[in-house]
Amino acid sequence: MKHLGTKKLETERLILRKFTMDDAESMYKNWANDDDVTKFLTWESHKNIEITKNILENWASNYCKENFYLWAIMLREINEPIGSISVVKQDDEIKMVHIGYCIGKKWWHKGITSEALEIIIKYFFEEIGVNRVESRHDPNNQNSGKVMEKCGMKYERTMRQTGVNNQGICDYCEYGIIAEDYFKRKKLSK
Repeated sequence: MKHLGTKKLETERLILRKFTMDDAESMYKNWANDDDVTKFLTWESHKNIEITKNILENWASNYCKENFYLWAIMLREINEPIGSISVVKQDDEIKMVHIGYCIGKKWWHKGITSEALEIIIKYFFEEIGVNRVESRHDPNNQNSGKVMEKCGMKYERTMRQTGVNNQGICDYCEYGIIAEDYFKRKKLSK
């Protein structure tokens, strides 16, 4: 893997970029304070904007690392962040990244998360040189699995009571795509 860090990425509707301290208000109001957004996540919704600011400070201090990948999902039409997408785990030995994402409720079911995940997958296979991109979701959050499938990831297994999220101990459905399948899919779509 050739780590390049959190590089600006763009799609028709989105700009994926590093977070800045100026994003605190948007992050807090658009998704971080919403219990519906964090229902199946591992972090609790922010009770006040100070929590959001502290997290942004932490992220900003990590952007200097070439193996740190965390993007603000910016919707061009409103020019502010509406969610985040990041590498939550990685393994250089097997060239794997594990992606996590969330987006404000107002933008659910509009294909935005799929659009963000798709450009991230492309970045990791075509520029970083990973062999595997994976993600997972709580089986009670089936829409997250649909995002993964739409981006070419395949369901691999359900791990029973293997994690904890804001609902307590939970199962996880795991999805993945490997480089060989990604490039075959890309070739077929031309």
